[in-house]
This record gives sequence, C-alpha cells and structure tokens, in this order.
Amino acid sequence: MGINRRRAPSSDVSREKKLSGHKVESIVAELIGGEVVKGIKKADFIDTNNNVYSIKSGKKWQIFLYSNDRIANSKYLKILKLCLDAFPNDYKSYLKDRETCISFKENYKREHGNEEAKLLSNKTLKSILGQNSYMDSKKNLREATPIVVSFLNDKENLKNFLNEAIFNIDEVSFLIIQDNTFRKDKCFHVFSKETVLKILCREIFGNISSAGSTPIDYNVPGQKVIFQYFKNDGKSKNIIEIEVRNDSESKYKSIRFNMYSQDTLFLLIEKNKDIERKQIHENLIAYDNAIDCFN
Repeated sequence: MGINRRRAPSSDVSREKKLSGHKVESIVAELIGGEVVKGIKKADFIDTNNNVYSIKSGKKWQIFLYSNDRIANSKYLKILKLCLDAFPNDYKSYLKDRETCISFKENYKREHGNEEAKLLSNKTLKSILGQNSYMDSKKNLREATPIVVSFLNDKENLKNFLNEAIFNIDEVSFLIIQDNTFRKDKCFHVFSKETVLKILCREIFGNISSAGSTPIDYNVPGQKVIFQYFKNDGKSKNIIEIEVRNDSESKYKSIRFNMYSQDTLFLLIEKNKDIERKQIHENLIAYDNAIDCFN
C-alpha cells in the first residue's frame, strides 16, 4: 500500500523558492553593496564592512531542517533530541506500522462513514492493532513535547535556542526580512541579532499542538512544539512550528523549524511603534542598532 500524505513542498516548488531567494539576495547586494555568500549555512550576504546577514523572504521560512546527529551535536538545540528519540531507529518498520494503521482507518471509514471514523478512539484502535511503532511514536512524542516547551519557556534557554536556530550563534549578526506575500511593500527590513532576540524572547511563549482531525490518521496532541504570541485583540497566534519530519527515509528523524514572516514583522515593527528606524533607501529600512551599518 502506498500512502502519500505529502506535507513537504514538491521539488518544483523548492526549486522555485531557491531561485526566488537568489533573486532577493541579488537585490540586497545592489541596495547595500557587498556580496552574496554561497553555501547552505545561515549567512546569505556580507557587506563591505564585513557585517554578515541572513535574508528571509516570502510567507513562511524554513529556518532549519536538521538531522538527528546535527541536533545531538548542537550547543543549544539538543533539547529537541527528546522529540527525535520518540521514534524508532528503523524507518522500514515504522513505515510498515504507519501503513497498517492508516490502511485500517481508511477501510473503517469506507465501511462506517466519515463521522464514525472520527469517533473511533485511539484506545480502541490500539486494542485492535496491538503493538504498533507508528502509534507508539506518537504517544512518545506527546510525552516529550511538554518537556521541551517547559525548558524553552525559560527566557535564557529560549534566547540561546533562538540564537543558534536563526543565527547559528556567532555566524550571523543581522537579519533582513522582505515579506512580499502579506505586506506587498517590496521593502527590506534590517534588524540586528540583539534586537530580534530581545523582542522575540519578550513576546513569544511555547505550547504544544492540539490533536489533528484527519479521520484516517491516528490523531494525538503534542506532535509539534509551537511558539505563539498575543495579537492586539488578545488572541494567540502561531509564529514558530517545530516538528519531526518522517515523510521519507532520507529525512527520517529530522527536525524542521518553520517561522512565519507576517507574524515576525508584526512583533518586530508594528508591536514596537517606538523602535528607532531609518529609511536608508526607498526599499530599505534599518531599525534600532542596525542603523549603525549604514551611517
């Protein structure tokens, strides 16, 4: 049985995003003066004063996709190893049990209907299928994510974690953001690492995801570590989602860290009306101590 509930972007979409990223980097080079840094590290651009920038554009950013070994050997990201350890080492047995579970629920839905499939409890499903590493992994992950959230809700731990995740600690000092999906202003916004970390650590808080509602899956809460903030109306909204990626053998037991552009800019700019800013160019604005790069 082949199950393909793809969540990762297709190769064509990934290629298009990469080409778009190269175009953005070239525009920044014209605005600031300097050169694009080639490679797969955090640094995207270095100016004539040797300031190093990471550049983000579009609606959603993949901050990183790291393997089990990369997480285990990191300085501040290794708390995420608890999430990876929830899964068995053998991908083939995990995939086989996943197919068994989803195949059973698909047949159940076909025979009893969508609403009845939603009402089939995890406890009942477990009693029918018995030992199943796919279902066990989801239970294990549900137990791991609250521990991760508790650790990262400590502000010092969160600052170190975000510093390594976004800036690779000391590799990058500035973040350039262009949100051309929501804002559509074509403007590049430049922030120092210190400003980004200060505001994010002040405004965001960790939580776990709620259970999904897909009738043909084994739905369990806590499958993602999420970070949220409070909007002006007092409602919470996701800004960061961290999840275990297991949709292919090559990426099995990897951690993906996604971040939303509109929400990041809302916290950095709109929720900080008093932040100092300087229009460097028609399409370039620097904020706070990032202004020093352009004096």
